[in-house]
Amino acid sequence: MEQKITGKRAFEEYYQGICKSESEYRTFLTALKENRPPALRFDLQHETQLRQDWQEAGLSFTPLDWYPYAVSWPPEVPLGTELPGFAEHLFYPMNASSLLPVLALNPHPGEYILDACAAPGGKALFIAEQLGDSHTLIANDLSRARRDRMKKVFADYEEKVGVWGMKAELICKKAPEAFDKILLDAPCSSEAHIYTNKEELDKWTPNRIKGLKKRQVGLLNGVWHALKPGGTLVYSTCAVTPEENEWVVGKFLKKRKGEAELLPFPVQDAPGSGGIPGEYPTKFDVSFVHRVLPHKDNLDPMFVAVFKKRV
Repeated sequence: MEQKITGKRAFEEYYQGICKSESEYRTFLTALKENRPPALRFDLQHETQLRQDWQEAGLSFTPLDWYPYAVSWPPEVPLGTELPGFAEHLFYPMNASSLLPVLALNPHPGEYILDACAAPGGKALFIAEQLGDSHTLIANDLSRARRDRMKKVFADYEEKVGVWGMKAELICKKAPEAFDKILLDAPCSSEAHIYTNKEELDKWTPNRIKGLKKRQVGLLNGVWHALKPGGTLVYSTCAVTPEENEWVVGKFLKKRKGEAELLPFPVQDAPGSGGIPGEYPTKFDVSFVHRVLPHKDNLDPMFVAVFKKRV
């Protein structure tokens, strides 16, 4: 009986198959291991104070080209330095690519919004700040430990957020067709984490992806029933593999034919590009979904698809 390959060799062989050339594959693996500085996202109300504090400290305050309320790590100090405003919770560090799902969701005050798999809470915090004083966000996570850490984030940043601890796909039973918008930042392969974590990498097999994509489809179909007709659902992962991204989108659209409309990615001038063409459960325009790839965009991986629930 042929022994199944696992670990680093299996991982690298699998991902070599989705790169177009050997040179792209090598560049991809190198980029996947890179430790990138976070973007530092802030609320508009703190911009003047942050600019002043950083100027007094001799630090560059450089907003991202594509989002003005997040700045790049100042090159004057090493990564990990405590920056002015951090202790006061005037900004929140997060991967720059992680801004994209929330920008695609485009929250507005008064909308009832669900972040279905919300921990560790960075995207939920971003949504809460966009909602202002309406306090109409539910942040859900099944893990008690992760919920507790998330609650601390909300408390530190003085945001009032409802926190639930349910299986995301069962939220529709508690709140059927209740939400104007839903963010499903689904559990995924998270290759950037796996490839730099020897313990996780040693036990990696392609079966991991098979299990995850089944879970992702189940989550999408479950939270769909919690979305109002006319509402918006954003599906995102930090995975690279098409099986957890374009394939999941195709499977969902096939299941929800006539109900779900895939919308073009709405964030202008965002880093990244459209999806990867392939044979998926149903045909759709892959230019409508959005990908950020580490070896092409110098950012951590991200995939975003935006669906509208037809009335």
